[in-house]
Amino acid sequence: MVKYTSLFLDIDNTLLDFTKAEEVAVGTVLKNHGLPHNEAAIAKYSAINQTYWERFEKGEIEKNEIYEGRFRTFAEFFNQKADTAAISEDYKNELSVQYFKIDGAIDILEYLTAKGYRLYATTNGLASTQYRRIKNSGIEKYFDDIFVSESAGHQKPEKEYFDYVIDNIPEKDRSKMLVVGDSLSSDILGGINSNIDTCWFNPNHKKTEYKITYEIKKLSELENLL
Repeated sequence: MVKYTSLFLDIDNTLLDFTKAEEVAVGTVLKNHGLPHNEAAIAKYSAINQTYWERFEKGEIEKNEIYEGRFRTFAEFFNQKADTAAISEDYKNELSVQYFKIDGAIDILEYLTAKGYRLYATTNGLASTQYRRIKNSGIEKYFDDIFVSESAGHQKPEKEYFDYVIDNIPEKDRSKMLVVGDSLSSDILGGINSNIDTCWFNPNHKKTEYKITYEIKKLSELENLL
């Protein structure tokens, strides 16, 4: 088995439960601004948000169009008037203080640290939000460095993102690196694009045609791979 030295660990829905954090943050902000905030409304926001990110990944819109645009579309859907700039800013602040750890996250970080692996947080998102969430959740101490797409100037799955990460870590041999994450479109495709082995965290038993190096259903299964 390949002896890896450097692990690129995704954050959202790999170590931290972004889905739950988003649900709480969105519900709080929508309620504070007098907009529909029940379960169905939050689900609608999530669907709208996903559409915006997909459009961005396809190059149809600029990234800065996502943050306010998703709330504008949400308000229009419910025929509501809203200060979407204020809502967007409040959401970023609220999301940064919401963090729920995935089952087994701390245990696997403790294990990997004890085994001497170099751990790097590799995450898409706003730098201010992600750094704060990583710090406040208590997982910051496990990482040798943290690479947020906004600071890197590129995002997963772009090859340039991982090139940037590799330029800023001691290890240069890609055969000794492993990308670990839940997202096929960013983590796994990013590893493939960058010629780095991949480990797909797939707790929901999804299917894929991507050629993945490893697949796990629980974070604890990493112990058997490394």
